[in-house]
Order: sequence, then structure tokens, then C-alpha cells
Amino acid sequence: MARAQKDTRPIADQNTSEAACTYAALILYEDNQEINAAKLAQIIKAANLRVEPIWTKVFEKALKGKKVGDLLHGNSGSAPASQVATTTTAPVAQQTKAPEAAKEVKKAEEPEEDVDMGGLFD
Repeated sequence: MARAQKDTRPIADQNTSEAACTYAALILYEDNQEINAAKLAQIIKAANLRVEPIWTKVFEKALKGKKVGDLLHGNSGSAPASQVATTTTAPVAQQTKAPEAAKEVKKAEEPEEDVDMGGLFD
């Protein structure tokens, strides 16, 4: 019987492993295939890389039930970003102007105090 050859390639570091899993997931998404640990590992092996098996499992769990297209395009299922930006910028701008005016008035009314600097400028 023939023995299976042991994989002697070095295991990739964390950044390379994450990148490999990300690219493998994108390939599966573009191919309209289910993203699972076995398919991720197969693509990574075809790329002549070796990653810890935990990485493919982490990516499988992270992407399970998610719409990868929505993640790529920034859609989180809520209102479009342009609507959120217009509704939040106007009130914030009004809130920041009012406290600044109040601070300026306070500064004009309060006299300066002499602060003891411990003889630093004597």
C-alpha cells in the first residue's frame, strides 16, 4: 500500500492565513457556491498554501447565513448610507453650534484668576 505523503509546506502566518481564507471565500462567492471549511481548504491547498484548519472553520462560521454580496457592498439591511448621512448630519451640526456660543459668553463674563505656578515664573 502506498503511504500518503506528509505535507511539508510551512504553515502560513496569521495575516497570510486570513488573506488566503478571504480570497478563497471570494472565489466561492463569485462561483455561486456554498462557503464551507472543506471548500475553503481545497482552494487554499490549490494555491499551494497551508493554513491552520481553524481558519477555514472560523471563516465558515463567520459567513454562514450571511449574504456575502451585501457584506461586500456595505449593505447591512438598514437604510441606505446616503439616507443615514443626511438625517444625522443636520441635527449634529445644529447641536455643535449652540454649545460653542454659550462657551464664548461664559469666557467673557468670568474674570481671569491668578494661578500659583509654584514660583516657576518669578
